Amino acid sequence: MRKLKVLIIAISGVLLVACSPRVNQPPPLSEGFSSTEEGIDDYTGSGPSDFGDPNAGNLNTDWERTGDEALTRRPGSGDWSSDSNLETVYFAYDRYDLSEEARRTLLNNAEYLRSNPRMRVLIEGNCDERGTEEYNQALGENRALAVREYLIQLGINPSRIDIISYGELRPAVPGTDESSRMMNRRAEFKVAG
Repeated sequence: MRKLKVLIIAISGVLLVACSPRVNQPPPLSEGFSSTEEGIDDYTGSGPSDFGDPNAGNLNTDWERTGDEALTRRPGSGDWSSDSNLETVYFAYDRYDLSEEARRTLLNNAEYLRSNPRMRVLIEGNCDERGTEEYNQALGENRALAVREYLIQLGINPSRIDIISYGELRPAVPGTDESSRMMNRRAEFKVAG
């Protein structure tokens, strides 16, 4: 009798998962993200890098996860702010792959981060207003992840880079025309204050 109850519970769980509504969202980036077409895999790591910094691993001691939110600062430990030396990266409609222009921007950003080895950054993924909130949340996350992974390939220590997705919630430019939408499909950089 006990085995029958366990079997019924297991089947019920499978049916609940199988019948739950699915959210149409872009596929997440894989662990081994790379773009061989653009030659990213050719990076040998021989350039300047902060991986050897013995203090780099200690930079995340005042960070915590809070529920469904992304990485946030603990109370009293400072805020995120803009840094004019870190340029915004823009994306094509419904895409999270990096254009040649985005890669050039990230090369400059990586150089700046290497010259400031104690700097910690937050990459904010954003979208225009088209698509569902859930879809845009996932797309914004994939944009931030693409930027993060490229910076890591350029030698920036992953412990210095956090991400968050705002989806469509924080437009840079109000409006629904294409020029506004282009400015809203972006990944912005903030630094720990």
